[in-house]
Amino acid sequence: MSERSVSRLSAAGRAGTRAAAKAVAEQARGQAHGPAPGQARGPARTAEAARPRVRRPLGLWRLEVLRVTRTRRWLLLLIAFPLLGAAGPLVVRHLDRILEVLGADGANPPDDMGAPEGMAAYVSASGQIGLFVALGIAAAALAVDHRPGLAAFYRTRTRQAWDLVVPRWTVCAAAVCIANTVATGIVWAELRWLWGPVPTDRILYGALFNTLYLLMALGLVAGASAFLRRPVALFGAALVALVLSPLPRLWKPMRDWEPSSLGGAGVELLENASPGEFVRPAIVAVLVTLTMLSLAVWRVGRREM
Repeated sequence: MSERSVSRLSAAGRAGTRAAAKAVAEQARGQAHGPAPGQARGPARTAEAARPRVRRPLGLWRLEVLRVTRTRRWLLLLIAFPLLGAAGPLVVRHLDRILEVLGADGANPPDDMGAPEGMAAYVSASGQIGLFVALGIAAAALAVDHRPGLAAFYRTRTRQAWDLVVPRWTVCAAAVCIANTVATGIVWAELRWLWGPVPTDRILYGALFNTLYLLMALGLVAGASAFLRRPVALFGAALVALVLSPLPRLWKPMRDWEPSSLGGAGVELLENASPGEFVRPAIVAVLVTLTMLSLAVWRVGRREM
């Protein structure tokens, strides 16, 4: 064998040795750090890794649910309705001790406070703090054209104006109703524990009428979104409308139809009122809610950005 052939064989041997060493090093590195991201870790997951991943489409309804859950807006409803509202009956029941601890010697609470006063404390909390929170959440959701970029994004991906208003309002209303229902159940248990049994049907009727009042308030926010764009403006317009809503009671034929009495129906039902007294205000509240929603859908669909 010639000298040139020997040198060629030596060079080939060195190249093969380097390639083998490189392969061994890569295999050892892979065993130390595990498989790379995206690689299957064994034969059992090979078929699963080979299949393409199908992502769940992000529809309008799921988007609104995520808007409530991921932005922690549900936490505001939890604080406003179940936590603060449920504290009302406890405060009424132990008001004398609370005043004694605070050092208010001249203030003497009435001795005959019972379940109606406990329900009144909850209605007062939910009718103020809870209502403000509900209006704020609805105003933020229904400000469709507040940001022109997002408005253009939504409008180019929806087929009708219905999709711009109804999912937003419905999901927000569902969250408010769930929070109010949970709070009412807690208050019911507290009333039974603190003052004894209370009529179950009266509690249910009171919760129903209070829910209709909250839906009407959210409907007023939708009606304001037909003419206004900013969330603060929607909140203020709906709040002013609620404050002025009892004015029709000044006209005697409208006293039995005015829907603002639905907010305090739970207290009156525990005293001496009957559910039939709130049927006509409930009908008016439903009609106002549907009218405001229809107006919002019609105006938002025709409005220019």
